[in-house]
Amino acid sequence: MGNMVRTVLRNILDDLYDLGKDIDREELEKQMQDITGTKQSYFIHSLTTKDRYERAMMRFCDYLEDHGIKEEEHLNKTTTKQLEQIINNYFKWLADKGVSENTIKIHIVAMSKSLAILRPDIRYFLLNNERRVNWWIDGKASKKGDSYANPEKIREMLKEKHRIIAEIQVLTGVLVREITKISINNEKYEITINNTNERRNRTLYFQYRQEKFEKLIELINKIDKENYEKNLKKYYQDLWRVCKVTEQSYNASYPFRYEYIQKRFQELMKNKEELKFLLEKYNASDEIKNCVNNEEKVYKAIDFVIARELGYDSFETPRYYYRYYK
Repeated sequence: MGNMVRTVLRNILDDLYDLGKDIDREELEKQMQDITGTKQSYFIHSLTTKDRYERAMMRFCDYLEDHGIKEEEHLNKTTTKQLEQIINNYFKWLADKGVSENTIKIHIVAMSKSLAILRPDIRYFLLNNERRVNWWIDGKASKKGDSYANPEKIREMLKEKHRIIAEIQVLTGVLVREITKISINNEKYEITINNTNERRNRTLYFQYRQEKFEKLIELINKIDKENYEKNLKKYYQDLWRVCKVTEQSYNASYPFRYEYIQKRFQELMKNKEELKFLLEKYNASDEIKNCVNNEEKVYKAIDFVIARELGYDSFETPRYYYRYYK
């Protein structure tokens, strides 16, 4: 009897963890960014992540076995096209079962790290961003990325110091813990988020949103920076309280970031002059700049800008994590 596919995949995940457990993931990703232009790590750096990937791949192995692929020999006899079709069918099967978007994303990454080693001929198939989005987008919507049904009502009912935090998020798309890292340039209508975790410093430009800039500065100046971090728990408790009162599902503060993306997408769709201005500011390639005047490709230019505003390296990331259009 040959090696079972599930055993081989489990061993691969174990090896990736052994290689990565003592390596700083952030530092490695920065080095990979400098070398390859892509911020990524091929290893696994935490036991929790390894266990999560293993559960995902064991479920995939159950699916393979139901289709007659149990041993490594069976998998090796499967052609590239056949395996690609099996993978497509598998993600459709997960979505049909009501598996969430986030869980499908975990399956995609786990498969890209492990199965692609066993079958390198499908690596680019698994890494294709458009295909990955199509796989998870049919999954059950993840609460983390959902907007609140009535976000204005939630902000209205928050205590004032907590409403200020939520409104800053809606105006900037920043994470809660980034708010105290904002520096302001009043003359240029710019803010910079400094030394952010896992993200580079980044600048947001408000030359075309000056009224929002003035409101934002007013809100930021009201933040008690000295006691901000230790009082964040009370912010989330207040959010939970208001969600309960307004009978809305509690999704923490991420919906305000999601709301920013929704609104920003519409703003940039309507204001191509601002879009062109920001593409220059963020040093977009000519290929991305040329998308502005193409109605079928303009979203790529908007993706690029929103990704930079959120602090992501890949302009695919906003689409990947937030469903602001299909």
